[in-house]
Amino acid sequence: MKTTTINVTPRGNLTKGQMKDMRKDGLLPANISIRGQDAVSISIRRDELQKFIQRHGTTSVVQLAVEGEKSYTAMVREIQSAPLTREWLHVTFQYVSMSEETTASVPIQLNGRDTVAHKGFESNVQLDALEVRGLPGDLPQAIEVDVSEMEAGDTLFVRDLQLPEGITALTEEDRLVFSVSHPRVAEEEEVAAEETGDEADAAPQEDTEE
Repeated sequence: MKTTTINVTPRGNLTKGQMKDMRKDGLLPANISIRGQDAVSISIRRDELQKFIQRHGTTSVVQLAVEGEKSYTAMVREIQSAPLTREWLHVTFQYVSMSEETTASVPIQLNGRDTVAHKGFESNVQLDALEVRGLPGDLPQAIEVDVSEMEAGDTLFVRDLQLPEGITALTEEDRLVFSVSHPRVAEEEEVAAEETGDEADAAPQEDTEE
């Protein structure tokens, strides 16, 4: 499997002002977390990381080549963002071995929701990512599901998802992922019509004299 390489630079302890200047220059402070060892502090170009994630997602393996040092096989574990602007502030990578299983949160991609909407039904997304375990090279970018044939009343649970070989779901199998229902407005109108009918049936009839 071909792995993308991104060149990064070592980073020492910086002040908040220096961190701010770094981000203005298009760099992000980052750490490579290694089990049983101290984290490796680095800086990485924001545009290169964004390009990588757009193409491969956050579950793909990346080779981080630290200038003047060694390379690390890693995955994106966390991206910290500013609450208001959503600007990326810091990235945490996790070192992984290609021969050891790891865990990841994989997005669930529901295809065909537009078809469900055209039928006049309402889509209800209950789970947008699945926790899984597997070898780093086997982790999918996303778990795709075709929901275009689903009708009102149909449900999709974790146990119904088709996972690639070697990938195990860690999320409970009875967790609801997606369901289809009649539009809420239509249901409310139907209930209101039924209540009106019941009231009419229950209304006393006036006696008429002949």
